[in-house]
Order: sequence, then structure tokens, then C-alpha cells
Amino acid sequence: MVTRTFKFVDAVLKQKADEFINLLDRDSVEFAERGYDAAAKTSFENARDAVAGFPSDETLEAQKIQLTAAKDAARSVLEKTMRTIFNMASNHFGAQSAQYRAFGPADIARQPDAELARTYKIMVPAATANLAAMAAEGLSQTIIDTLTTQGIALDDRIDAVAKGISDRDVATEGRIETLNTLYSYVTKYAGIGQDIFYEINEAKYNDYVLYDTPSGMPDVPPI
Repeated sequence: MVTRTFKFVDAVLKQKADEFINLLDRDSVEFAERGYDAAAKTSFENARDAVAGFPSDETLEAQKIQLTAAKDAARSVLEKTMRTIFNMASNHFGAQSAQYRAFGPADIARQPDAELARTYKIMVPAATANLAAMAAEGLSQTIIDTLTTQGIALDDRIDAVAKGISDRDVATEGRIETLNTLYSYVTKYAGIGQDIFYEINEAKYNDYVLYDTPSGMPDVPPI
């Protein structure tokens, strides 16, 4: 599992990168002696810009919530249809009969999503086989077709949730790796800046002091 190598809030890290790029422009003469040139600046800017190309954790979580809500809605309508068919089968065959059990386990409210999807697949052929016998209870080919359509919709949404979680994990790891790369640039130039200006220019030295805290500021502000 990829983890952040820094404590900054992501937005603070990007702000620090912007700040350092400006500082390096200001101090380009001193940094040129340490290998900072146009190509190095472009690499730093590309690392900063790459961060903006990834969706935020909040966006990824919102997408997962939306997919889960769509799956839950599909499950709800499928359960309603299945419950009706179970009721028809119970009224016609009796709840203790072998014919009723052929429709699958009836405790659908307690079944996990994957198990419910399996149960509807058991119910479709059972309902089809008993269509004529249960017609007086209200079973029709239209209801069976609705059951099939709703079951497929739930299957699709279960897959969408699984893919959404996988996509989120991949995107999150990629984003963290990109942020870690940017942090490595920031810390590199912070160290070089401090080395260049140590005991030479206190103000500029302080510009390159980096506090690895969520806010980017000292935990305890200096008195």
C-alpha cells in the first residue's frame, strides 16, 4: 500500500511547490551552480502540474457513494418483485412445499448483494416453469421479464461498485505517488537553499526552511 511520505495537506504541498518555484526564479543565479536550469525548472513544474491531474480523495469517495446508492436502489426494486413472486408461490403451493423452495431462499432482506443476485437467477426458471400454474395468483410473463431486467440491473451495479472501488484505489495510489514525487522536489530544493544561504543570508535561508506539518507551519509558532 502506497503511503504519503509527508504530513502536509495536499493543497499545502502544492502551495509550497508554487512558492519554491518562485523562490528559485528569484535565486536562479545561486541555484545555477547547483544544477538548477530551465530543464530542472520544467521538471519541477511538471511534477507540480501532475498533482492537479488527479481527482481529490473527496471526489473519489463521492463517486463511490453514488455508485453504491444506485446499486442499493436497484436492489430495492428487485427485492420488491421477488417478494411478490414469493408471496404468489406461497399462496399457491404453501410455504413449506418443495415447489415453494424451488424459488430459492426466501430470506432475501438478509442476503448479501451477491447472494441476492444468485437467488433471482434461481427464481427466474422456477417462475417460468410454474407460469401457467400460478397465473391465477397474478404471475405473468411481464412480471418474469421485469424480474430478469431488474436482476441484470443489480448485477451490473454490483460490478460497477466493485470497479469503482478498484478505480478509486488505483487513482488514490497514483495520486499519492505523484504527491510523493512533488514532495521530493520540494525537500531537495529546500535543502539546497538552506545550504546556499546558511550564515550568508538569514532571510533567504528562512525562505527555504520547510516544516513537515499539515499546515506547513511550525507546530509551535516561534515567540
